[in-house]
Parts: sequence; structure tokens; C-alpha cells
Amino acid sequence: MTQGPKSLYPKEVSLTNCDKEPIHILGKIQHHGFLVACDASNHTITYCSDNISALFDKSAEDILGSSLSDLLSETITQDVLKTTSGKKSISIQLKLKDEVYVLLSHINEGNLVLEFEPLQDSGDPYNYQNQLSEIVAQLNAATDEQEMCDVTATLIKEFFGYDRVMIYRFDENWDGIVVSEARASNLEEWLGLRYPASDIPQQARKLFLRQGVRIIADVKSEPVAIQAFGGKEQDNPIDLSISETRASSPIHIEYLENMKVGASLTAAIISKGTLWGLIACHHYSPKFVNYYQRQSCKFITQVFSSQLVLMESNTWLKKINKAANLRSKLIEKITKDWDIHKGLTQGEATMLSLTEAAGAAVFIDGKLKRVGVTPKKKEIKALIAALQERATDDFVTTQLVEELPEMTALQEKASGVLCLFLSNTKKDALLWFKPEKVKTVTWAGNPDKKVLVDKDERLTPRKSFEAWSVQQEGKSAPWQEYEITAAEALKQDISEIILEKYDEIKELHNLLKVAYEDLETFSYSVAHDLRAPLRGVDGFAQIIKEDYFDHLDEFGQSSIETIIDSATQMNRLIDDILAFSMVSQAAMHKDSFSMNKVVADVLKLLAVKQEYPAIKIKVQEEMPKAYGDQKMVAQVVQNLLTNALKYTQDAENPSVEIGYTQEDGKGYYFVKDNGIGFDQIHEKRIFKLFNRLVSDAYEGSGIGLTIAKRIVKKHNGSIKVKSEVGVGSTFLFNLES
Repeated sequence: MTQGPKSLYPKEVSLTNCDKEPIHILGKIQHHGFLVACDASNHTITYCSDNISALFDKSAEDILGSSLSDLLSETITQDVLKTTSGKKSISIQLKLKDEVYVLLSHINEGNLVLEFEPLQDSGDPYNYQNQLSEIVAQLNAATDEQEMCDVTATLIKEFFGYDRVMIYRFDENWDGIVVSEARASNLEEWLGLRYPASDIPQQARKLFLRQGVRIIADVKSEPVAIQAFGGKEQDNPIDLSISETRASSPIHIEYLENMKVGASLTAAIISKGTLWGLIACHHYSPKFVNYYQRQSCKFITQVFSSQLVLMESNTWLKKINKAANLRSKLIEKITKDWDIHKGLTQGEATMLSLTEAAGAAVFIDGKLKRVGVTPKKKEIKALIAALQERATDDFVTTQLVEELPEMTALQEKASGVLCLFLSNTKKDALLWFKPEKVKTVTWAGNPDKKVLVDKDERLTPRKSFEAWSVQQEGKSAPWQEYEITAAEALKQDISEIILEKYDEIKELHNLLKVAYEDLETFSYSVAHDLRAPLRGVDGFAQIIKEDYFDHLDEFGQSSIETIIDSATQMNRLIDDILAFSMVSQAAMHKDSFSMNKVVADVLKLLAVKQEYPAIKIKVQEEMPKAYGDQKMVAQVVQNLLTNALKYTQDAENPSVEIGYTQEDGKGYYFVKDNGIGFDQIHEKRIFKLFNRLVSDAYEGSGIGLTIAKRIVKKHNGSIKVKSEVGVGSTFLFNLES
């Protein structure tokens, strides 16, 4: 006989430990079903329900120990034995005792489990199919999440005839809220009510994830016990985790009785592998829904879940694309003056724009800058100090005071905190703040009295589910996934690209790395030697200008101005060379990848349709796969596309084409535009560091094409351009010449 998990069998379960109740091995089934189980290897019947004699002309004692083929016909036995582990077999209809039953089978923990359910009349199959199609069509037509919930609740009530149908959503604490409801007119409204997580404990949620749909046909009926061959079932319990007829926990039954519920159907709404919520159907008298109807409900729920994921994904994608565009602007601002504080907190686009927060702050090198509505500087610094002592690096909360009681002063403006440290040392950080959102939360019954003590001093589920309003304080609006993703991406941009360069320039303790043809690095001493005399030249020139300018002739005054301007340009040159140096030092990770996917990702990242709606983009289908460092090559494509979009946007019929072509026996990827173009004699000059052929009317530092050339060179490839003034430019590159 297959051995079960003996130590898990419930000896005594109460409301104090019901979250640990092993509801999958209660040893009982619902009254409407029948169960037979055999050893999956030798087909010896090892379990059966007490009521089995009502289905077969044999007692439980006669059936136990016999072979499955002694109970069922050869044809049905062979069909049942096709069952595979963990999956339901094709349902089999058979007639027993002049009544039609559905036979369902599955294998679990070495047991082949057979369940028999009556097949009640499902009505006209044609009308049933039309109804189901109509439900799916209306679900697909829903434009937002709330509409989809409302449509689902209404249509399932009409389809299955339950008295009340609720869409029940879990929050981050596994408390549930009724977000939509369809009910009989005589029933009180439960829309908006909250239920504590203890109402649906964690082991029940896990089973919903596995099973999908679950019914209780008659709350008041007595469950049917299961007998075992050669001993008590309790000594070797059978696992009924995915059983259709599994009995419910006595505590849950008592809970439903307190709600005056006579029958229920519950379907799991699963989003990205997580239990998003439930479709909870209540009936106030016994109600049986047959297996095929339950499968229809499961199908409807899967359509709902798919639409839910699609809506969430579309929203997430739009937010991420918007955030990517914002990050690009922030990085451009920072690299313009190499001032992280200013770049993140000043101007139209700030770090605050990345999230739905009310305030944000950047703390680097002991300097704190804020934007939006935030706590005071000293309060933020105290918060950072407290978080630095914690074991974890990044910190996200919607209830700051609950996690850090000493931060009471921050509650009003910063109940919600997202803090990302820029390095393992946790010295520097980016922070976003969401204010306290005081609101009235309505629970189904008093949440502080989830259980009661009866006259026998026994804990029982609460009996009152009347609306109980509680004012919620100290909590902010939740942090959405796209907000955290956008913030983490900014952290990576700064810590890996900007902050490293900033530290190199400011502290002058790292080697200055550059990449320009044969020049690979500047050492610390070279950089220092450049800075020191430059400061001297600039300083003395400023002194001469201030003290002796009026005593100089026109040529002398012009010379002083030239010296000062040249010193300023030299400083900028050192800064820009450091930015370029990253390309030379970055390690490469080569692999084969789709260039079409890279182009698609870059187009999304640049939000081309939104930012350049007038430009027609044409991408060649099925470009050859590339081999190289995908991240670096994506940077090449992004730089070339950015260049093309910038200089094409003012054309009469702007267009950009991306594709692959052959020239002189070699393959090249290309980016072609019909923008302003330039004289072909400048072909080599265009790729040189800081060389720009246009006026300041077009933004840019003159480094993008240089970086593209450096990346291509690291791949042993080549890059070139064909251009004509007023006609456009075509940039071509390959990765291995």
C-alpha cells in the first residue's frame, strides 16, 4: 500500500492553528460523490468511500483489496489506466444504478484516484455554448479592469444561477476586498467589504492555485468518510489535494453556516502565477454544479486571467517606455554638467517623474537634494542612517512607522518609502516618498473579533459579517511594480554609468580610461598633471583680467579672453574623454541574438511612435542574426537611431529605414534617413570625438557616433556612412570584417 504523510494528519485543529490545518488529507469527501483509489503500480484498491455500496453491488469491505478490473468493465478500466501523474484523464460518462455519472481520475502521491459524480441535466447544449461564447466576447470587449470584473460577476451569476457572485481581490497582506458583485435583489450589498487573510488561510490559497475551481454542493450535508485497506485511513491518509469531491474543513463549513450560505463555488483568478483573487459564488440553499459546468467556469476564469495579465502588461509597458524616455533625459542632463543632484532634481523632468510619488531625494557624498513634497532634510538623513543599519540594501514600504516606529515624524509625508542604495557601502541613496493616505476601510465584521468563544469555551468563527468601518492611518498608496522597476533602472544607470565617472573625475584616485584609436588610458598622474597647470593658467588669467585688464591694449585683452576660454574648453574635454572611456573598459559577453528583436526593443525604448509620430519607420523583416555583445550592439543601434530621428524630424516626409544589405561582398546592418545629411568629405570626421557638423540648434555632445564606432571596433567590425546634404544619411556597420 502507498504510504502517506502520517505525521501531517490533523489530530486536533482549532481557530488558533487553522492556518496549518492539512485540509488536503481530511479523509472525507462530499456527500454527492463517491471515491475509489488504488495503488497506481499494481491497481489494488486501497481506499474507498463509505457510501460506495450505493453505487456498486459491493460493500466497502468487499471492494478493498480487490483489483480495479474487478470493479469496472475492461473498457473503462483501460481508459482509466491512461491517466498520467498530476493530470486529470478525459472524463468518462457511465451509467450505474440507472443514473448517469461522470468518472474522473488522477494520480497523486502514488494513488490512482477515481471519483464518481452524478451528471445532472445541463440544458440545451446549443444555448449553453452560445451563452459561453457571449461571456467570452463581453470579457474581451472590456476596456478596463473594473469593467471586466463587473461583466464577469454579472455574467457568471446569469450563467450558473448563484444568488450572489463576488470578485474578491487579495491585497499585499492577503486580506481580501470585494471589488465587484452581482446579487439577488433581496440580499444586502457586500461590495467594498474587506475580509481578513485568516478567512482564506495560506494552505487553502495553495490548493486554489492547483485546482482552479471548487464547489461545496451542500454546506449542511454530512461528509462521507473514507475507508482504507488493511488499517485506518487516519494512519495512512490519502492526499486529496486535486480531488473534485474533497470535503471541506469543519472550520470553513462553520464559517459558511455563520454566513447562512447553503452552497458555494469558488474559482481562482491567477495572474503571472500568483493568486490575484477569487470568483466567489454563494447560494442560500443546496446547489450542485456538475463537472462540465465547473470546467466552463474554469475556462471563463482563465479568459478573465488572460485579459487581466494583458491589461496589466500593456499598462506596465506604457509606464516603462515612458520611464525609459525620462531616464534618457535625466542622463543627458546629468552628463551635460556632470552634476547628479541638479540633473535629478531640477528642470521639467526630474527623478520624481519616474513614479507616482509626491516627493523624492538624492543623497550623494553627504549632500542631499529634494524635489516635490518631502520630509525635512534632517528627517531624511535620520531615515537613511536607520536604513543603513538594516541587513537589507534596498527598502520598500507603505507603512514606514510600522517598520520603523522611531520615524513617527515622517508619517504624514512619507508613510510610503522607496529607498535604493547606489552601492554596497550604502553611503549614497535615491529615495521616493508617498504621503499617508488616511481612508475609511469597511470590513465584513469586526476585524479585531475574527473568532468568538461559545458557551462550551470553544473558539468559533465570527457570526457577524455586518459592515464594520475602521479608519486606516499610517499607510500610503501601494508601490506599483512599474514604479519600482523604473527606480531600479535609474539606480543602475547612475551607479554603473554616471556615478562611476563622477567619482573618477571628482576624486582623481582611479585611472582615467579613454578610448580613442591608439590611446587606451590616462593614468592618475597624467590627469592630475593636466588639471594642476590648467588651474594655474586659468587662475592667473582671471587675476590679470580683474587687476590689469584696463591697462592692456586690445590685443592683450583679446589674448586674456582666449586663455580663459581655452582653459574652460580643456576642462570640458577631459570630462568628455572620461565619458567615452567606458566603452574601452567594458567586458564583452558575446552570443548569437536577433537583430530584429534588438531594433524592436530600441524602438520601444525610444518611444518613437509617441516622440516622433510624423516619422515613418521601416524595419526589414528577418534580418540575419548577429553575434556579439547584445547590450553593446543595442547601444550602437540606439545611437544611430537617435541620430537619424534627430536630424530627420524636420524633413518634409521624414522616414527612417533599418535593415541589412551586402556591399563589396560583406554584410552590413544599416540605418538610413532622409534628413539634413552632410557633405561626404566629412565621412571620417563625423566619427571623431566631439566633432559635430551642425549648429547648436540640434542637441548633443558629439560623442554618440564615436561610441558607436568604438563598440563596432571592439567587435572587430567596421562602420561607415554615406551622406548628401539635404538628401539624408545611411550609416552601415558590421560586427566582424
